[in-house]
Amino acid sequence: MGRNLVAGVLAAATLTLAACAQHPATAPMAGDLSPHTSDHVVPGPVTPVSALPPCGDIASAATPPDCYLQSHDAAGLTFEVRHRGTGQQGSVAITVLDPVGAQLQTLTEQAVGTTEPRLRDLDNDGRDELIIPIMLASANTRYVIYHAAGDGQFQRAGELAGIGIDTSAAGYTVVTARDSYELWNIEFWTFDAEKLQPLVTAEVRLLDDGTGHVGGSDCTVIDSGGLNRTGLTLDQATGQFCAEPTVLRVRR
Repeated sequence: MGRNLVAGVLAAATLTLAACAQHPATAPMAGDLSPHTSDHVVPGPVTPVSALPPCGDIASAATPPDCYLQSHDAAGLTFEVRHRGTGQQGSVAITVLDPVGAQLQTLTEQAVGTTEPRLRDLDNDGRDELIIPIMLASANTRYVIYHAAGDGQFQRAGELAGIGIDTSAAGYTVVTARDSYELWNIEFWTFDAEKLQPLVTAEVRLLDDGTGHVGGSDCTVIDSGGLNRTGLTLDQATGQFCAEPTVLRVRR
């Protein structure tokens, strides 16, 4: 009787542990970027595989110092950034390393400025894109975008110009550009076969109240060549994209 009772307890415990191991709520999903809760083990800091210093926000020299960027996605890649030359005549070579320091590829851009590249997931696919500023201006800056392809390699996806790059909840890449004092263009893009493709542009025109001050704004949406990709009519797109948070930030 005692042996049977012990065996039953052990069997129940084994089934309980097996059920916990298989329960989907207990298994972390790949690419999950949600904040850790008390029942998660918080990982320690990533050990750098590069001997270079981390990249800063603003370069203080004509030729920025060599540095590295660390991705925060599941791939855990390191990007070693090396500048050559000065000012807009300079070039940048970016070496991509895997988590153990093995070289995966090298990306090179000519005629770049002194602002460091950045990493950001621009399409909500769980992988960081590489963003390289290549032409700085007082209003709109031009950026080269490298997209993380399915084979793990980064492909040059195209160029964007604006004062800022954002991401929409639908996974679109959003670029805010200043056209003039009273006109903003907020462009929505998507990645297709590793290339950036334009969708629509929300035009926000600031209105003069008659005293030289802004008295409101109008928002209209134009087809940039990809309206059909959204599955919306132009009127539906105007209602949706004019209500995007990035657009609302410039509306009055």
